[in-house]
Amino acid sequence: MMKKLSLYTIVFACLALCTLYLYGRSNMVSSTTGATASKTSADNTGLTTVAASFDAPTGIAFDSSDAMYVTNWSGNSITKITANGERKTIYSNISSPAGIVIDAKDNIYVSSYSDDYILKITADGKAEKISDGYHTPTGIAFSNSGKLLITNRSTGEIVALDLNNGRKEIIARGLSTPVGVTQLPDNSLVVSQYSGRLTLISPDGQQTELGKDFNRPGVGIVTVSPNMIAVIDNGADMVRTVDIKTRTVRKLVTSLPGAVALALHHNRYYIGTWQDGTVYAFNPK
Repeated sequence: MMKKLSLYTIVFACLALCTLYLYGRSNMVSSTTGATASKTSADNTGLTTVAASFDAPTGIAFDSSDAMYVTNWSGNSITKITANGERKTIYSNISSPAGIVIDAKDNIYVSSYSDDYILKITADGKAEKISDGYHTPTGIAFSNSGKLLITNRSTGEIVALDLNNGRKEIIARGLSTPVGVTQLPDNSLVVSQYSGRLTLISPDGQQTELGKDFNRPGVGIVTVSPNMIAVIDNGADMVRTVDIKTRTVRKLVTSLPGAVALALHHNRYYIGTWQDGTVYAFNPK
């Protein structure tokens, strides 16, 4: 009988020790995970949600009244959110809207990725196709001279559209799935490419690669200062900044699920994410 009791005691003690070990192990894993999450969230200090329930937000732009416009790629529509939060669909008959820009007169320009044209919506709401014949046009931007720069994703080109006469000119070739473009004050272009490249194109056409630290540059790319750009890294769920002169690449904001769209307005970054259909605002320190 004593032997049985001793055996039971030993078994019970072993079970108790195993339970304590597993509990301690669980707590340790939980604590470690918490520390990692805390470190990640610290990178996102200043990140807030602007609005949700978008359908693959791909482009973001603002008009003179600070209203925000968002292209819904999979929703085939364009959403407007006023400065006081009023929300409405301003256009819903465009296939896979991607890039969007707004000029000083509040005319809106949007690229139709699937139907290969550029749509113009005037300030009074009149919509018309102003140019077509593109090849999966994705991100768009204004040049320093006021032309519309358009990324031809499937042909690896950047096209400049003169909005006064409708003339098109291919100004860059040999790119790999270009999806975003911005122009620097010195007239150089920087092009984000879904293939993994980020290319600086000087006014004389010379190309320099800047994207060695990127996983997959996305549609969103903006000029921050004469020597600084910010770019979506879709493959890493983040926004990175690049110093054009020093080639220094830094993480600006991280943990953005399926980041695609990017705009810079009043020194705030606006980021559209596909996985949760949300537009975030980020105030840098």
